Amino acid sequence: MPSDTAGTQPALAALPLPEYDTLTPDQARGATCVWDGTRLTGETAVDLGPRRDEDDVVWFPRACRQCAQQQAMDALIQHTGACEQCVDDHTRCPEGSTLVRAVREARR
Repeated sequence: MPSDTAGTQPALAALPLPEYDTLTPDQARGATCVWDGTRLTGETAVDLGPRRDEDDVVWFPRACRQCAQQQAMDALIQHTGACEQCVDDHTRCPEGSTLVRAVREARR
């Protein structure tokens, strides 16, 4: 998880994103979904939390609800498949707990 997403950021800020330099300007500024390019509105957008690229540029990715849910679920499945603690109890694993919250946040 990137260090700039800790603390009060939403759990969705923990999701891995495409590389900044592969995005269109609309994707980088949050006008379209960072994954599939769908045009977003205030009602349809899911905020993924501010990010910083390698040049220290701050950008504000957003996603459509469908992509946010899919990416959160994929990240959770990938993590829990490799995390022994999550197999026993995801609430004892900070990353597993964050990804469970990300799935829930994407559903709202």
